Amino acid sequence: MEIKKVYKPSAKRCDCGCHTTKVVIRCCECHSKGHEDCSCGERKYCCGEPREPNRPDSPNPPGWEPGDTPAPDPLAGAQDPADLTRKFNQAVIDIIRQGGSPKGPRFGPRKDEYLPYLLVRADAGDRGNRPLTIPFWESPDIFVSPDLNANVAPDTPATLGGTAKAGVPNALWAHVWNLGRAPVYNARVEFYWFNPTLGFNEDAANLIGATYVDLGDRESGHAHRIVKCPETWVPTFVNNGHECLVVRIFEPLTDPLTPAPWNANSDRHVGQRNIAVVNASSPAELELHLSLGCGIPPGKAELIVQEVNPTEFNWLAILENRRDHGYTQAPGTKQVAGFTYPTLTRPDTDKGTLRGIDLESAAKLLNSKLRFTRGCDELEILFYLHVDGLKSKGCSVFRIMQMAEGKLAGGYTVIARKQ
Repeated sequence: MEIKKVYKPSAKRCDCGCHTTKVVIRCCECHSKGHEDCSCGERKYCCGEPREPNRPDSPNPPGWEPGDTPAPDPLAGAQDPADLTRKFNQAVIDIIRQGGSPKGPRFGPRKDEYLPYLLVRADAGDRGNRPLTIPFWESPDIFVSPDLNANVAPDTPATLGGTAKAGVPNALWAHVWNLGRAPVYNARVEFYWFNPTLGFNEDAANLIGATYVDLGDRESGHAHRIVKCPETWVPTFVNNGHECLVVRIFEPLTDPLTPAPWNANSDRHVGQRNIAVVNASSPAELELHLSLGCGIPPGKAELIVQEVNPTEFNWLAILENRRDHGYTQAPGTKQVAGFTYPTLTRPDTDKGTLRGIDLESAAKLLNSKLRFTRGCDELEILFYLHVDGLKSKGCSVFRIMQMAEGKLAGGYTVIARKQ
């Protein structure tokens, strides 16, 4: 489904009732056949609403279902090598026979099958379990080096703590993993950038480049690699290099993406780096327009700004390229941090600003926590940060989080530091 905003009086209104501007909902196939509106009678999905996978109803995909019990070990009780061979051959025959049934052969836990188990980590301790209840947009596996073209960049980043720089070439790398029992060949690794957002979908994705990688199984000693993006990325001045980066790794046959292929919270194949680093003597100041995205359906939502103690923020170790990053909560600082009320997305030439407003007045316009109801329309907020009084190795860290139905749906992290 394509949702296109138009502002003509003749535009038909979406019948879902959650739009506040007039839109035209087009069914791609009908529109390609020359129809003005969807005439196939199929259901029109709204923004962020989950869709059923496009696959036949039968047979069901193989795997465990509620009430199933594990099959007994087919090799148990073998008395000698000949008996073991006989049992093994019979087990193969049984698997082939079961494979022709509607449910297919039985499998155990995905990570224990002879299949790859691909991963881009959300944090250092990530082993692929999803969904996550921790911030999932601070991946330690995505690296940037500014002022460097991809065609001359080394195969591994010179530093792990590089940050993007607007208007100049930037080289990218990703650390990708295979925690499965089988190797993987020609797994596709994709690099994307997004305008700063709290929710990802395909329409907002901008492909930078893609490459392929072979990885051994988890016991091979070659189960992970750092992969370089083959194309150079030049961030825009509009976002001042604060765009979000997304990396995906998958193999279409043995370990494909899930039906939520942009959601790092529910798909282990996806890694996000939504982090802005403000390097300043003092004051540190940032204005950042954040899209709320279309990653969640309409309904009750909540926005929260949370300050994080630097001693508990592990990503700073990557920024400093050492385990003990040395940053502490900046003492004696005067700071203002918050976001404006969500509004419809504006063109870059017409976005609001708080620059030039005194801090006391700006603080009255900002929120640190807000509940509201989302519709289908694209919304955005202005996040504003001002930290005065930073001292050497002082640091302030803020997370902007979007919640949906009480669950963490997306976020963005801002770090203000004095180096």
